[in-house]
Amino acid sequence: MKKVILSIITVFLAACSLSPNISAAPTETKLVIPLATQITVSVTATPNILTVTPTQTPTVSPTPDGTYTVQAGETLGEIAAKFGMPYGYLADVNNIPNPNLIYVGQVLTIPVWPPIAQTDDGKLIIVILSKQEVYVYQEGTLLTTFIVSTGVAQHPTVTGQYEIYVKYNSATMSGEGYYLPDVPWIMYFYKGYSFHGTYWHNNFGHPMSHGCVNMYTPDAEWLFDWAEVGTLVWIYP
Repeated sequence: MKKVILSIITVFLAACSLSPNISAAPTETKLVIPLATQITVSVTATPNILTVTPTQTPTVSPTPDGTYTVQAGETLGEIAAKFGMPYGYLADVNNIPNPNLIYVGQVLTIPVWPPIAQTDDGKLIIVILSKQEVYVYQEGTLLTTFIVSTGVAQHPTVTGQYEIYVKYNSATMSGEGYYLPDVPWIMYFYKGYSFHGTYWHNNFGHPMSHGCVNMYTPDAEWLFDWAEVGTLVWIYP
């Protein structure tokens, strides 16, 4: 597999959100989600059951008997939590801007979580901010997952679809109140936002960064070796 490896250089970043001196922008989306990753459910009256009716055989099902019990007054956010997905993702899939309660006769689409996805080049990195996890796919197969630390509330990680546009073995990152030499295994995917190894904290699983995706250094090295410039990065709330 071809590596893109640049010599060790120094890149000064403010708050991990300023771009390095390289012109790059996200390119068009290559993501394709197969129909089999979606399950259509309907809300019926007493006893308030969401009945699963997949258009294709789903990868997962809410329960072994194909039903999902809805509690009185349950919100869409609570349903999302039971499926282990971000509320915003479920709301976006169903085009529901601000739901409070589900109602009889409502039809919801519950996507498989994490999504099964394929790209033109077969490689995809998904970051789920609410779970502080990274999912690595190749040819639609989940290869591995990583626990990470993304941006804190004051410096949130961007969401959306991007592509890795440059890689560095090592660089210096600095900004107001911090100076971090020799940050290893850096891959930029949007302006100054990147994946990189982390030696200054071990609190993975919790937001810690100025917007970048902090990783255990061995995990960052694995991802650096596997991913290429052009690999799609998809970031969910």
